[in-house]
Amino acid sequence: MSNQEEFEQEISAVKEAVPDADEQAIAAEFTRYRDEFLVPPKHALRSVIEHFQKEAGMEVNAPKTSTRSVAKSVERFSNLASDDKNITIEVEVVTYVPRMTMVRGEEKQTAFGWIEDNPWEEGGQRTRWDFKDWGNHAENLSPGSVVRLEGVSVNEWNGKFSLNINQTSRVAVLRGSERKVVAAPSEPTSIERVLGMDGFATVVARVISTRQMTVNKKDGSGTLDMVKGRLADDSGTIGFACFGEFEHPVGTLLKIESAPIRRFRNTPELNIGDRTKVEVYHDNSFASLEDLEQSSVMQIGQLRDGSADVAITVQLTSWSSRTFTGKDGAEKTVWGGDAVDPTGICRLTAWTELPIDDGSLPLAVKLNNVRVRSWQGTPDLTVDRSEQVEVLDTIPWDAIDASQHSVEVDFTELLSGGSRSGVTSSATVISVASGSGIIYRCPECNKAMRDGACREHGPQEGVEDLRLRIILDDGISNGALILGRTSAEAFLGMTMAEVRDASETDGGETFLAKLRSQMLGRKHTFTGRAMIDAQGALLMADHFALSENDLTESANEVRERWEVFA
Repeated sequence: MSNQEEFEQEISAVKEAVPDADEQAIAAEFTRYRDEFLVPPKHALRSVIEHFQKEAGMEVNAPKTSTRSVAKSVERFSNLASDDKNITIEVEVVTYVPRMTMVRGEEKQTAFGWIEDNPWEEGGQRTRWDFKDWGNHAENLSPGSVVRLEGVSVNEWNGKFSLNINQTSRVAVLRGSERKVVAAPSEPTSIERVLGMDGFATVVARVISTRQMTVNKKDGSGTLDMVKGRLADDSGTIGFACFGEFEHPVGTLLKIESAPIRRFRNTPELNIGDRTKVEVYHDNSFASLEDLEQSSVMQIGQLRDGSADVAITVQLTSWSSRTFTGKDGAEKTVWGGDAVDPTGICRLTAWTELPIDDGSLPLAVKLNNVRVRSWQGTPDLTVDRSEQVEVLDTIPWDAIDASQHSVEVDFTELLSGGSRSGVTSSATVISVASGSGIIYRCPECNKAMRDGACREHGPQEGVEDLRLRIILDDGISNGALILGRTSAEAFLGMTMAEVRDASETDGGETFLAKLRSQMLGRKHTFTGRAMIDAQGALLMADHFALSENDLTESANEVRERWEVFA
């Protein structure tokens, strides 16, 4: 079998995203990932598509998954995994909410709602999932009906699962609607569920913060007044933005009906506009403002890029300032330092001077209504006004040594969550990439060069560096890990010069073979940060070492599953 035949399905997926890509070149790239990195084609698909999109000068987008996969028939949602496609399952439709959506520049009708498994067992236990209908199957998805879904796929976001019903999916009605179901979005939904939804939502929630803002119009024609803030119920909190009047003070319990869900930097918020119905709601059993404020206080491990109006308490371990010249030519000062709590590490940046004496560190600060922005790939805290910060008399936990602080997180849990720093996790090494060892970086952009040239800046006299690229797997999930020079030298017990000397005779092949023989199939532990986005996960290790308890049996199982043999 030729490589093109072997990777036929994956090549089709790449050609769909990059029509002008050469099939032989695509097959060669999949072969490289399989032979050099020991990464199966389906797991290399995203990287290969990105490679050819960049080569073609296209905007890099998340890859489309091929619809040509082995059919899987199940009875319960619990039998499904996040990467399952071409699924057949019988379900009952609970709600069906149509909406107009822009798809590839065209306005098309889509829909979302709820479905439940185990539809035939009277009084039996059911599991409810969200679904999205991309194929306009409205006539066969009436609320209350039981249907057989064929050719649907699983979607996962932030640990929550849903089903995608596509244009090629088949919906067979097995039983017509026999009961009246209140259709969303008039049916209130918990904020926890809204955080994983798209489209519109109705919530009953209490206002826990508000602030007036003025923003510039996108067309440059002027400004708009708006109100931003946060809502909370006993399941969680969500931000909101209102471009009209919002005369509801903090503490008011509201029913907000049919509010669009918008995402800013992958963080959902409710948009309240002219068509959104907002009314004061009365429920004596609803959680009080004080209880909701307390429960809505976040921790560092929960921070997500784009969040606003965040309340959090952190221990500040360093503090300094720097002065720079802004784009307008004015001299500006920014303050910053390292912050920790029992769940992790982040940076704290302030655009105004705060009553913090670096001689009194460590100290605790309580932050209110601050925003979260990404810094070096992980979410960190930003203060705009001094009134957002309260210096506390005591640290509410035993003082943390930031230089030694990390939080142990399950590997799969880490990869399925958000970006974060100060984490420790363990998994089995299944691949050591051929690019591991001595590399050369472009002096202009610092990106790794290949064959003496930078993709952006052409041939260059590269700057020598040391890097290890490793693929880890825990039997459920896999992710790429990078060791920079400092962490690589510590792990290898070699200086960069010694690695260079060991690699000179045969281009590093002997060095790499020895490294693989020592690492493949063995469980290792790393400490560092995880950068998670729509493209996948990238782990950056500050420390990397063989696990004290090397689970040889589990490691061998992983190697066998990936067909990796010594």
